[in-house]
Amino acid sequence: MNRFTSFLALLFLAPTIAFLTQTASQTRPHHSVCYAKKKGRQINVPKPLPTGPPPQDISMPEDCSMDDLLEVMGEGRLKKIGRKNRRKRNQKIREGKVVLNEKGEWVPIN
Repeated sequence: MNRFTSFLALLFLAPTIAFLTQTASQTRPHHSVCYAKKKGRQINVPKPLPTGPPPQDISMPEDCSMDDLLEVMGEGRLKKIGRKNRRKRNQKIREGKVVLNEKGEWVPIN
């Protein structure tokens, strides 16, 4: 009976022991930025930001509405774009590069 219980214990514990033990490949450190310093490389160098298409290449269909734009891009992203554009416009106003015309639009000074 003792052999039978030890056999059952081995049978139930064997799969869990296989997951708990680490192989040699798992114990080696992964190559990352932390280990690059030992090789004489620069660390914490920011990657260049991806560049999108120029604004002249971006066009919207004539029948596109604000609801369609909200559905495609999302409300949060459009709010972010609006905040960015307002910041740029306000900076230009402070610098005196744009003025308010008679229609109430901000136009660049010629």
